[in-house]
Amino acid sequence: MSAGSVDGPDSVEERSNELGEAPEIASAEVGVGQPLGKDPSPARRRTWPQRLLIAGSLFVGVGLLVAAGRLNAFEETVGSIVRIDVPAGVLADLEVPIAEEGNGGTPAESVDMGSSDKERPSPPRNLLLIGTDSAVGLPEDDPAGKRDRTPGVALADAIMLLRLDPQLGTASLLSLPRDLYVMIHREGVPVREEKLASALLVGGMELGAPTLVETVTRNFGVPIHNFAVVDFLGFEEVVDEIGGVPVWFPYPTRDVASGLYVSEAGCTVLDGRAGLAFVRSRKLELFVEGRWQRVGLWNDLERNQRQQDFLILAMEQVVNAGARSIIVRDDLIQAAARSVVLDDRLTIRTLLSLGNTFAGFDPDELDRHVLPVYDDVVGSSSVLRLRPESRRVFDVFRGIALRPEDVSVLLVDARGPVEESVPAHAQLVLKGFPVETAIAEALDITEVRAHREDFAAAVLVGQMVTPTPKFRFTEDPAAAARPVELVLGRDFASFLLVPRAHHEVDALARLAVSDPEAFGEVGAPALSALPTRSAARLGMEVPLNVDGRRPDGSSCS
Repeated sequence: MSAGSVDGPDSVEERSNELGEAPEIASAEVGVGQPLGKDPSPARRRTWPQRLLIAGSLFVGVGLLVAAGRLNAFEETVGSIVRIDVPAGVLADLEVPIAEEGNGGTPAESVDMGSSDKERPSPPRNLLLIGTDSAVGLPEDDPAGKRDRTPGVALADAIMLLRLDPQLGTASLLSLPRDLYVMIHREGVPVREEKLASALLVGGMELGAPTLVETVTRNFGVPIHNFAVVDFLGFEEVVDEIGGVPVWFPYPTRDVASGLYVSEAGCTVLDGRAGLAFVRSRKLELFVEGRWQRVGLWNDLERNQRQQDFLILAMEQVVNAGARSIIVRDDLIQAAARSVVLDDRLTIRTLLSLGNTFAGFDPDELDRHVLPVYDDVVGSSSVLRLRPESRRVFDVFRGIALRPEDVSVLLVDARGPVEESVPAHAQLVLKGFPVETAIAEALDITEVRAHREDFAAAVLVGQMVTPTPKFRFTEDPAAAARPVELVLGRDFASFLLVPRAHHEVDALARLAVSDPEAFGEVGAPALSALPTRSAARLGMEVPLNVDGRRPDGSSCS
């Protein structure tokens, strides 16, 4: 529908050829690999290959948290979750550090073997959330099922990186556009360049999800520890189980291609089918001043942001349903178990631990990151390519939240009289850190001191020092706006030419987080890449995006 159409809000023309239409995949061959599944009758139970590659959206994040909340009471239900056997070397191992003796840290053996679970550092975990676009299981009248491909054949419709840090209680989310043009990798072999979405096709029935995981890891340098897959049908079931998701629309809204139609402005509760149409929408239109007008640029980046908006609104709905429903409602657990497919390494114990850790997580505290890309053309296909600054975004999911120029340091020399050709503070400046200096009474052990919120900055400073320093953290609000303090003790040897491995220093610092001590000097705030929400609408201005919240930023109750 063009921006100049004069149809009213109650007239939606039929365009069945656009419903569920999939974008063209550059060089993609649907016939690659084996067929991805057969089209079963509605009454038959789906086989695991079908469930592996059946459709979805980023709502798998909610489903995963739902399934995690009460696993100890639902082991039989959770045991029925379909799991995928992943070839060796595809999923990354969680790093266990090897600490140096005599540096104030804790040797890895005592952390891994001799400590209780509570004392062990909890390393961050990257999950790849995969939603595919197959139509298996959907009713004939569902707009999402009207597509031009075999129901069992699927592309990756939504791909998201979720980084969970149990020790710090933080979570970060990044959407990977399906049109990114990358080299597809399967079983360690580069196959060909295609859009990222086609990795499932290249992988075939058995290796679809593992091929996508391997492709993400090799192209972006991000380790993936686990993955989860959800389908269109599972998305709709979970949304219906939570009673729908309230979404605010500034005007009557539609997308003829996805089947979305909202006849009135204001708060509307979207059920599973309408919610799926909302997150799949590529051509959103608002009825403004008597005509349908397009929203934004109609591209995948806007859709990715809208999907993240819906995910947060859905999580808020789960919490608002009472006593954090993901923990107390049996039907949600069972719906998630029916809908989500997991890798074979994501154990019940791990899910239970993650569910307990994040049971009190505020959805608004989810760190949302935007990937810098630009448009390009390959043959006759429109694709996306990464901009150089995308490195900084992927750094967050590599565990590198900051670089030296981002971290101000107060270097306190507590070594006593020393002779050195290049002063210590000058050496640190050469590494890129903004440095202030001070002198204190002599200490034996070198320390890094920081506010808890500056954990990443403290780790970065600690990577530069040998021997590895002792870490001390505080939660005193007065310490939240000062530099990271590096106190050089008598044991200080030098600054390393090549920084120590991040995961080793990170794990040692995590041991100190659980036992903070107050002190004076702290570090700079961490890098943030949160997208800005739509501003308040003035007059009849058409917004650039529909994020589901009122103009004041509040959600529908």
